[in-house]
Amino acid sequence: MRKNQVGRAMQYITLAMIILTAALLWWHRLGMVRVLEISARSGHAVEARDDHADGGMSRAVLAPENPFAFTCTLTKSAYAWPYCGVHFLLGRDDGGIDLSVFDHMTVVMDRAGPGEHHVRVAIRNFERGFSTVADYRTQKINEIEFTIPPAGSVTIPLGLLRTAAWWNSMMKVPLLRTGPNFDNVTSIELYTGSLSEMGTHRMHVQAIRFEGKWISERQLALALVCAWCLYGASWLALGMVQYRGQLRSEKARVATLTVINRALQLESQQLADLVKHDPLTGALNRQGLRDVLLKDQESNADGQFDAVLFIDLDHFKRINDQHGHDVGDRVLKQFAAVATPVLRGSDKLVRWGGEEFLVLCAGIGQDNAVELARRLCNRLAGMAWPEGLRVTASIGVAAIHGSADMGEAIKRADAALYVAKRNGRNRVEIATGAHAQA
Repeated sequence: MRKNQVGRAMQYITLAMIILTAALLWWHRLGMVRVLEISARSGHAVEARDDHADGGMSRAVLAPENPFAFTCTLTKSAYAWPYCGVHFLLGRDDGGIDLSVFDHMTVVMDRAGPGEHHVRVAIRNFERGFSTVADYRTQKINEIEFTIPPAGSVTIPLGLLRTAAWWNSMMKVPLLRTGPNFDNVTSIELYTGSLSEMGTHRMHVQAIRFEGKWISERQLALALVCAWCLYGASWLALGMVQYRGQLRSEKARVATLTVINRALQLESQQLADLVKHDPLTGALNRQGLRDVLLKDQESNADGQFDAVLFIDLDHFKRINDQHGHDVGDRVLKQFAAVATPVLRGSDKLVRWGGEEFLVLCAGIGQDNAVELARRLCNRLAGMAWPEGLRVTASIGVAAIHGSADMGEAIKRADAALYVAKRNGRNRVEIATGAHAQA
């Protein structure tokens, strides 16, 4: 994907993230509510409870047509705190339901009877590590007492409930675990209040509703922060990937240009070499000789070459006339191939023209140059040549003294070469005042 396309896509995603964040915050404020209702429609079991078990004389009786309606007759007796009420069973033994996900509880009920309508609500929670299945009294009691208003409905934040002090004392609960807990609720109990007057009280619990957000405000805020952080990290990572991709592309482009440049340089060098070398033998041509001499003058005022060998293949015209130019070309190529390993790395082999060659020798005295020419003659004479030919060469050797002119040295070597031809060929002559046989 191109850079501008990625940037446009990220802009759309940013806009979508902003809209989604605003929508979630709005939904959380006005909606996102989950409700658990306990009523006659919910099918939960209901049990009547009163103070008979504690030695009292109060009595609670469920209405046969509606178990969520009951009659409570409070009677003063030896038991100091007469009560009656109902239990709404939400679980059995140690298996309750989790109400900790709810924020508040709403009690909707009708009540008739003497005095103010006081009600006590207790939520029993099976507390791991303290509660036992055999004794329901070991379950933590989270309770609150309030007055039912004329409207018959009251909403209570669950955070207002407190664990009964007597239960904490009885169970010897550590301080950090004495707070209310609603993660494993087995029952909800609704009783007359501690200040309720004696007499007959009629109660009809229409519903007990627990309400809360599917996601708490803190969880939503944390989720949004994480989402934005992840989005920012993704954007940064994508930017890094794009940058690395661009960097790789630039490196690849530079590498390609480097390869092309090297290829052009090689091609240029090859073309230059073709211009400077004889295409048949691979030896330097006169242009190549000129460049070598120019570099020699630039690097060393006195010149680095100490001797020049002028070589002529004997009776080469006869080879061309009798065997054809193809055989002659093969002889010339073989001569260059034979001469190259005899010469030193610093020596330069030049095709002067036709069957004539020059060898420029560096760092060598006249005697060694003559010895080199003799080895070359012997090597040629002992080689097998095309068509069974016997090929020999005549060589003239001229020493170069100091800054002597190369052209003059070549002329002297050429003169020595002709002396070698006149003296029978296949020999080496030295360019001196008197051309002696070597």
